[in-house]
Amino acid sequence: MSGRDGEPVDAIVVGSGFGGAVAAARLAQAGLEVLVLERGRRFRPDDFPREPRLDAGWLWNLEHGLYDVRWLDRMVSVQAAGWGGGSLVYANVFARAAQAVFDDERWPRTLRRDALDPYYDLAAHMLEVAPVAADPDRGDLPARAHGIERLAERIGRPEGTIRPNLAVRFSAEPDVPVPNRHGVAQLGCAFCGECVIGCRRGAKRSLDLTYLAVAEQHGAAAVTGAEVERIEPDAGGYRVTWRELGSGTTRSRRARTVVLAAGAVGTTELLLRQRDVLGTLPALSDRLGEHFSGNGDALTFLRRTSPGLEAGRGPTITTSTVLDVEERGEPVWFQVQDGAIPAPLSALLAEIARDAVPWRRRTGPARRPSARRGDRAPRAAATARPRRDTLALLLMGRDAATGRIGLDRRHRATVSWDARAHRRLTRAQARVGGFVARHLGGRPMAVPTWSLLRTPITVHPLGGAPIGADADDGVIDEFGRVHGYPGLLVVDGAAVPTATGANPSATILALAERSIEHAVRTLTGDADWRAPEWDDVEPMPAPEDAAVAAMARERRTREGDGVRFAERLNGSLSVDGEERRAGLRLTAELPGWHRFRAARRHPLTVTGLLDVDGLATRQPVRGRLELFPDGERELMRYVLDARADDGRPLRLVGAKLPRGPLSPVAALTRLQLVIGDADGALGAGELRIGTVDLVRLASSLRGVGFTTARRLRVLARFAGFFGAGAVRAIRPPRPPRPPRPHDPTASAAAA
Repeated sequence: MSGRDGEPVDAIVVGSGFGGAVAAARLAQAGLEVLVLERGRRFRPDDFPREPRLDAGWLWNLEHGLYDVRWLDRMVSVQAAGWGGGSLVYANVFARAAQAVFDDERWPRTLRRDALDPYYDLAAHMLEVAPVAADPDRGDLPARAHGIERLAERIGRPEGTIRPNLAVRFSAEPDVPVPNRHGVAQLGCAFCGECVIGCRRGAKRSLDLTYLAVAEQHGAAAVTGAEVERIEPDAGGYRVTWRELGSGTTRSRRARTVVLAAGAVGTTELLLRQRDVLGTLPALSDRLGEHFSGNGDALTFLRRTSPGLEAGRGPTITTSTVLDVEERGEPVWFQVQDGAIPAPLSALLAEIARDAVPWRRRTGPARRPSARRGDRAPRAAATARPRRDTLALLLMGRDAATGRIGLDRRHRATVSWDARAHRRLTRAQARVGGFVARHLGGRPMAVPTWSLLRTPITVHPLGGAPIGADADDGVIDEFGRVHGYPGLLVVDGAAVPTATGANPSATILALAERSIEHAVRTLTGDADWRAPEWDDVEPMPAPEDAAVAAMARERRTREGDGVRFAERLNGSLSVDGEERRAGLRLTAELPGWHRFRAARRHPLTVTGLLDVDGLATRQPVRGRLELFPDGERELMRYVLDARADDGRPLRLVGAKLPRGPLSPVAALTRLQLVIGDADGALGAGELRIGTVDLVRLASSLRGVGFTTARRLRVLARFAGFFGAGAVRAIRPPRPPRPPRPHDPTASAAAA
């Protein structure tokens, strides 16, 4: 192929990342002649850099290395450059976007989760995804996976933490190569924690070993080191011109169809140049560049974690925790993933941090760029030297996707980004490092772009080519077709209308599969064409869906933050005509203030232990406490379930009753209790909170919220509620009505 003399092809694909790889594979499988242009080079396993020097193959701007770090004025974008795109260095997570993402009006109604689920399944099949498996050297999961899961248990949110599907080959015999579904032999994961700097074992299910291998097996041609500069309509198709980075030679080729997949920033930048600089595609929509998102990305390091956590061992990510919380009265949703920091990258970051210190001292906080109001960093962190005992926390959320990509005076991409639009998300994420550090050990540490420049960083740029019904509403339609330019498609991150709040590679793959399936049917005239792998595809579990649903329920339950306290009551019960010592050790929890306050019976969840001589010895008890129920004479009502030592179910029903103006304390500390089993009442009596235990109760009172201010606020609300309710304690007592253990209301849920 030389200059303009090459024969036309059916399709040219620009980029070999998650969108481009799908396009190359499916177009080639359909029998079309395909040319793939990739500006990066092919990386063999041994080619990935490991020396802690920036000029050792790390940076695109230095010898066309692995990472392209783009300073976009208001944001830093990090992406890979190479045959396989971001899959060479991503953290392998295959996660579907939640249904709530697709409810945003920027997604067309035809693109909902149920419409994309089959394509998610197809992509999962192609990558052979699976959750993290046991480390073959240890016979168990990585220690940090267990650590994160124990933390989730400890804070009462185990359903929100899952082991996500990963595009990695796990094997009990990792040194034995086994062909993948596409005939490419792969070794197994060695749990070295180096996924994000390129796998030197070839254990990742990266695109060069999956989709792109399929493309080349079916005749697709590839040109690496090719940077596309010009796209112009030509003879019913398009002529694409590129520069060979090694020689500087300019070449071009014509195709019926051109598929753009150079990444959200790269594709949008390329189209902007065609419209605004070269004038080759002047009819591109004015919406080009809009709805840019950093996918709510944030990064925190925990330094000096416990040696037992083995922060650097395993695949990069082993767990994903969904947090659906309230921030200043509004729901905020994001995910937190544990991350191993490879030793070579740790050493490289340490060198960067060391070299940056003199610059930081020269500039000072006031002179640093982008130190704008609303663009806050995690304040409890300080830049420090990452080490092998450093754990990364990778966060993703649903930012507002209100950024816009434009061109600067040198015709390079720049981003307009108002951090104030994302303040709730940023504030919630900023607290995670300190929270996890308090539970797992370690010291939070800021990312250098935050501590030095107050600039957010993203490894998941999305948007720039909005979807719309026509050019007035968007750049592309639901199948990635560019309005006004038949045969020109966008199928990468630029085509994702909003933040996904999850690792977006699976969504990009699914959208690309759907778009290219439609394109192939159009190009071939075969309305029933499908990818050959469909016959073997089975529905793939999506553990993230259960976590998202569970945490949404949890947020609704916990709206307004909560309160927890411990209560000890001792006394005696008359059982079978005999006085027996009895005691309750209870922990009461109000999970969410708003729901508690709105409910007529004001219920709290109660757990603890029951002791009754000769009947129950430290038996677990659980149930509810109704605190100052509206319209009831009881001050407090207890409905508890336990078991006797012989296994019989027991029901305890009790009440604290008004005792008149002379005995307010007694009214609040004396519990009239009836205990029974299936045959009826067994006994009754009174339990009391003693003076010492009353002090303990007061000291045990805790607010449950993500910040000190929120904990104090909910405590103040609870104190006001309790004070108002306690006024009822001085009312004259009514004739007693002993509670019955099988009162029909005992099993009814609080209103």
